[in-house]
Amino acid sequence: MCVSVENCALKALQLTKPGQLDLIEAPPPSLPAGHLLVRTAVAVICTSDLADIRENPFGIRLPQIIGHEGAGVVEAAGDGVKDFAPGDRIAAHPVHPCRQCPECRSGVGHLCRNMWHLGINMSGTFAEFFVVRADRARKVGDMPLGLAALAEPVCVCLEALAQARLAAGGRLLIIGDGPFGAMLANLAPEFKPAEVVIAGHHDFRMGFAPPATTKVNLKTAGADALKKLAGPLGFDAAILAVGSAKAVATCIELLRPKGRLVIFSAIPGLSSVDLFRVHVRELELIGACNDQERFDEALSHLRQPAGRDLGRLITHGLPLEQYRQAIELADRGRETAMKVAFELKAGELPR
Repeated sequence: MCVSVENCALKALQLTKPGQLDLIEAPPPSLPAGHLLVRTAVAVICTSDLADIRENPFGIRLPQIIGHEGAGVVEAAGDGVKDFAPGDRIAAHPVHPCRQCPECRSGVGHLCRNMWHLGINMSGTFAEFFVVRADRARKVGDMPLGLAALAEPVCVCLEALAQARLAAGGRLLIIGDGPFGAMLANLAPEFKPAEVVIAGHHDFRMGFAPPATTKVNLKTAGADALKKLAGPLGFDAAILAVGSAKAVATCIELLRPKGRLVIFSAIPGLSSVDLFRVHVRELELIGACNDQERFDEALSHLRQPAGRDLGRLITHGLPLEQYRQAIELADRGRETAMKVAFELKAGELPR
């Protein structure tokens, strides 16, 4: 690892083409005005990073240093930055709205049409250093930087739960037992539901949901178990936390009249949807992409005992040099791993 960023080749993971991720030596990133140069402490692999590596569904202009979940220590502050100084420990939000387009001016900057995004059209966090705009960073004090790196995943899960508009006493179905499914299940109690059901295929992964969560292993119990739980009334809301068109159909079938399906996990391309059932039961289908200014809310949550417990979702930490093992574990270790992190600064993973 470089001691000083100046005149130093930096280790980084670059996606050269779909299926080809390389450990490279990159020149030091430039530091524009209003931005921070951050020495990466922890960068966490997201499910979308795995999709980017496989097939690049978001159309990243390659080659690109990828990764967008990260936290670290400010190395330098660009011109005009007043609220940060070298040594500050920060969490970074990857989404950089332009603040000028119609979406930004109407309060939905998370859907900005001119968005800059770490790991997509900005160099990402899978590197020894990354650059983030100062307004997209927050000081985290003595919070473990591995926990701070979960801020953006918490943001998007809070957005999905808000989109579900689940009333107190409602019944929520989460389809998908990956890191996001487990995180949604852990955050759902804030909305005071009467019941939360998570469905997936891996008991190990569903074990990260709170004890009060009803867990359904579709591999062993089958879809009929979900139908029985739905009962004659159905679920008030469902959140799709797996990129499966079949799961969409399951959710639509199990919703009550006027129930709501939140499309949280992306399914590229066209999907078949039973629009007749949507019509006759007046169902709502709504997307959840990025988050509508939930950064501070997410960090506030992570400072609470329930939020700190989310740190256990990071089951493995590896150095950048072991990127092949890390990616393989994150992609295929479904009975042994949840979130896998690149650990560039020792002692920062939550334990």
